[in-house]
Amino acid sequence: MRDFMAVARFGGRLYWRDKVALSTSVALSLGLGIGMPFLMAKLRPGDPGLLLDMHLGLLAMIMTIAALLQAAVNLSARRDQLILKRMRATGLNDREIIGGELANIAAQAVLLALVVTVVLYVAAGMPTPGSPLVLVAFVVAGAGVLALLGAAWTVAISRAELAAAVTMPWFMLAGLGAGGFGPITQLLPSWVGTVLNLLPTGGIVEGARFAYTGEGNVLLALLNLVVWTAIGLIVLRYRFRWEPRKS
Repeated sequence: MRDFMAVARFGGRLYWRDKVALSTSVALSLGLGIGMPFLMAKLRPGDPGLLLDMHLGLLAMIMTIAALLQAAVNLSARRDQLILKRMRATGLNDREIIGGELANIAAQAVLLALVVTVVLYVAAGMPTPGSPLVLVAFVVAGAGVLALLGAAWTVAISRAELAAAVTMPWFMLAGLGAGGFGPITQLLPSWVGTVLNLLPTGGIVEGARFAYTGEGNVLLALLNLVVWTAIGLIVLRYRFRWEPRKS
């Protein structure tokens, strides 16, 4: 556990010193998560349901950026720079290395999600959740699952420079399915929305909606995250690469 936490703290220090991470993960997440709902609240005041729907959709997008995309970018870069290989040579085991990295990334994603939620409550009049502990639980679990999937997604990334571009489809699909781009799915065949809800962000939004309104199937949301956790762990176990591909 001590080595696990040491890796997590090391990753945290690098994260807050990384100007690219601060601009893409932190600034973009806060800008989207706060700016869009706040603008909508000004344009259409007195409609808390609309504000909540937009917040939940953007919450999925924020966590995709801060957890999945950040994990894919960070681990791809560490792999190509041979940092992961050197860390293994220090005596740290694989779980401590990957687990510590993902714990740091998930913690940053949770922090951003909670900051956005609190700011919207204070400044935009967003309703408070009926079950705040359920909301926190799904935010924490969702951040962990998305970070895990970001690590698993590195198997599809040939070079670190391509990490952001290769991971962008996750962001677009998450935003579309969760409603971050508005009710676009209503213009598409019904099966499209059903398929997009199977993404891990669908489970996060379903659980968060239950926390706010008491509506939705919280058990299905949990099952969604459990299944994606299993998928991520299997990919990491059998396909994760610790070194760059040989040319």
